[in-house]
Amino acid sequence: MRYFLFISLLSVILCAFEQKTELGVEGIAYNDYNNELVALGNTKLSFENEYFKTDAAVEFLYSSEYKERRYLLLNELYFTKEFNDYRFVIGKELKYWGELEGYNIADVYNQKNYLKDPFDKSAKLGSIGANITRYFNENSLEVGVKFYEQDIKYPQNETPYAPLAMNCTKKLQTSDARYTPTLYLKANLVTDELLDSETSLIIWHGYDTKRYFIPISSTTLAQYVYRVDKAILLSHIVLGDTILKTELAYTDIIKNKKMSDYTQLSFGAEHSLYDIVGTDITLYGEYYRYLYVDDTKIQNVDIAEVYNNDIFLALRLNFNDVGSSDMKLGVLQDLDKDESVFKVDFRSRVRDDFVLHGEFLKILSSTGNATVLSRFANTQRFIFGIDYTF
Repeated sequence: MRYFLFISLLSVILCAFEQKTELGVEGIAYNDYNNELVALGNTKLSFENEYFKTDAAVEFLYSSEYKERRYLLLNELYFTKEFNDYRFVIGKELKYWGELEGYNIADVYNQKNYLKDPFDKSAKLGSIGANITRYFNENSLEVGVKFYEQDIKYPQNETPYAPLAMNCTKKLQTSDARYTPTLYLKANLVTDELLDSETSLIIWHGYDTKRYFIPISSTTLAQYVYRVDKAILLSHIVLGDTILKTELAYTDIIKNKKMSDYTQLSFGAEHSLYDIVGTDITLYGEYYRYLYVDDTKIQNVDIAEVYNNDIFLALRLNFNDVGSSDMKLGVLQDLDKDESVFKVDFRSRVRDDFVLHGEFLKILSSTGNATVLSRFANTQRFIFGIDYTF
């Protein structure tokens, strides 16, 4: 597989291709850890001839302080063939499934890149698979497969982003063979007559992207990945300047009698206000909930996830200036536990190819909470950086 990926990437580079590269430098200050200077970037390559199209993405990250946050990764490499109303894709790619702004129940195809940023939902790892899509005008039907479950490296105790109290090996423990395929079907329906809406239904059979942890020694945990059947519904309806959104999922656990099946619910609304003293304002409100079928069984997801009986409130300010400046402010509040996350982002373009950005993140959590956020109780970080695109 590595030989195939190397030859494929080399073929893209040697042929005529289009490319886009983004390079950045960030200074990150923590209140409980050593500060760091980070260099990061990505290059996207695309090559197309009369037979097929090839896309690749390489990304890197180098931290001045934490060795774990240093990597060079071929995160995407996939081949596309389109003919008539069909599109066929094979390789390593990223998919983005979801409607809501804060957290996406439906985004189950890729694993998160925890070494880059566990608090950024766009920090993801490419998955190797294949899919074919049949288009019916604006509607579509997609059938796909993931070929195997990949190892995921979690930050360890000496880094700012370690989610566990013990070290965790990246080698997987699996309920079935690692190369047992995961299958999915995704149907997409768009309407624009009575209602302006888009709805997707995803049927998923195979390994869950969620994992829990089992001890393999007195100091080390291992990841355990299990198979599930999932039904996922995601939809949005446009009503003037307001968008109503929902993501729903039911998960049936396969071959694990200790874990409870569960339902995930999320609802949200987005409303835009235009030209308020020269600024466009978008307001967001969202709610997330888990419901378990059997309260006597392990509710492991409740421990591993944050979004259970939580509300997310946010606003985005688009200043409509020459720098396309915008600011996002959001808060995630747990309605059961004493737990909150505050985040502020700012971006502004200077000249044509440079973007300044900043972020402030604050986590408040009682150490008695049985959630991942309790590991980061009362911590904060500040990021300031510049990106160059060419």
